[in-house]
Amino acid sequence: MAACTELLGADAVVSDPVLMREFRDPYSHASWTQHEPGLVVCPTTVEQVQELVRLAGRFDTPTWTISQGRNNGYGGPAPRVPGSMVISLRGMNRILELDEELAYAVVEPGVRFFDLYEEVQRRGLKLWPSIPDLGWGSIIGNAMDHGVGFTPLGDHPARSCGMEVVLADGSLVRTGMGAMPDNPTWALRKHGFGPHHEGMLMQSNLGIVTKMGCWLVPQPEYYVSAEVTVPRDEDISTLIDTVRPLLLDGTIQNSPIAYNVTLIAGAFSGVPRSHWYTGDGAVDDAAIEKMKAETGAGAWLMRFALFGYEDVVSEQLARCTEAFARIEGSRLTHRGFRGDEVVHQLTALERPRPADGPEGAVDRLRQQSDTTQAGIPSLDLLDNLSWDDHGVGGHLDYSPVTELDGARVLEQTRWLREECAGEGLDYAASLMIFPRACINIVSLWFNTADEAGTRQAYEFTGTLIERGAERGFGAYRTHLEHMDRVAATYDWNDSALARFNTRIKDALDPQGILSPGRSGIWGSRRAPQG
Repeated sequence: MAACTELLGADAVVSDPVLMREFRDPYSHASWTQHEPGLVVCPTTVEQVQELVRLAGRFDTPTWTISQGRNNGYGGPAPRVPGSMVISLRGMNRILELDEELAYAVVEPGVRFFDLYEEVQRRGLKLWPSIPDLGWGSIIGNAMDHGVGFTPLGDHPARSCGMEVVLADGSLVRTGMGAMPDNPTWALRKHGFGPHHEGMLMQSNLGIVTKMGCWLVPQPEYYVSAEVTVPRDEDISTLIDTVRPLLLDGTIQNSPIAYNVTLIAGAFSGVPRSHWYTGDGAVDDAAIEKMKAETGAGAWLMRFALFGYEDVVSEQLARCTEAFARIEGSRLTHRGFRGDEVVHQLTALERPRPADGPEGAVDRLRQQSDTTQAGIPSLDLLDNLSWDDHGVGGHLDYSPVTELDGARVLEQTRWLREECAGEGLDYAASLMIFPRACINIVSLWFNTADEAGTRQAYEFTGTLIERGAERGFGAYRTHLEHMDRVAATYDWNDSALARFNTRIKDALDPQGILSPGRSGIWGSRRAPQG
């Protein structure tokens, strides 16, 4: 601690247990201590990060790096190894480059989606950043964890370009074209000469990313935010098979999300669970029918967006309308905006306020979708995560991947509903849809003040990971408590990938000081015994 204080100053070193509560898992029970840091340090320069890594090596101290640490359903800023030195990069928050002509930015890890959006607006640039549903996270941190946004550049790992990385010995490396001194295409061309390393730095612990390029969307002439509802639970199969060709041929350019009515009733209706159901176990069929009737959301509601020249978007919308109309009982609604007017229209104070209670649930979702798909960040969804009467709602997410095939997605959703019901839990789902695959994000809601209910959610997540793997469903992301468990399911050829990861970790970080255990990667020296 003394060495860190000498390096950073007392204000940038946090050791008070009360102040360090900000850096624990926000949804764990207050009595749990298995993921609490031993020290938090807050560098503001690359050179300070380099020296902190060298200090960690000198004192053989495990570290845990966070950019903003806002991925709350997956553990937030908490370290995998208790007592680790958390390196918080929130203070490294400069936007280093922002270019309208080539539509890119270069940012530090503390730059939030809010920050980039606000700088674009301040400069009056005709650019849209891609953002997730909550805008408080780090642009770099989200990409490092395979995050997703909802403009045409919503694949955040894919839209990243060029990284600066501190390695475990404190040395500095730049990837791609950045390996050539002062090369102006560092953030423009992903591939330089030789191997491409950026994917190895994502969901890993091989280095600390201190700069990254990211691409932005040129402001479109016209934008349509739309949703389609289907009335029956089994209609998700037809909905998936209908949207797939529209994604593959580029008619729909962003990543749609399909929400089931339980998710909408829980996150957007503004009423507690007791409004829908007061019996034992998971909500029953009668409660689900009540949700459909009062919210108007159908069994599933899928949002999507269209972008481009107005006449092209009009044709795209016509094609979508024709395709979805073939699903019996479906209903498509949409709103159109001129690209140069959308920010004013969607952020205006006079924007209509949705009705209170379940009647306004779909309108609240629409307003959140309209802004998110236009690259306008908010925290609206955060206000809607308390499903009980206590106002202390937490959630964990189980996020398995499956192929974008209607029958397979229906099989997965039915299996998950049965598993949740068997545990007495509700199946609240958001399906993130891509041209060839789908991620079924199951949100397990609980009251964080109830230790038994909190423990049930944490343990059941682990159960789903193992049972899902038996059915061929791999999780794409997970809570830090379950990283080893997920890594163990990727076990083809006698866990060849895990051995490969260990060999790389041992070569780059033989002491295992950089975020040991992230994504189940420990290195030989710190691997758990037994």
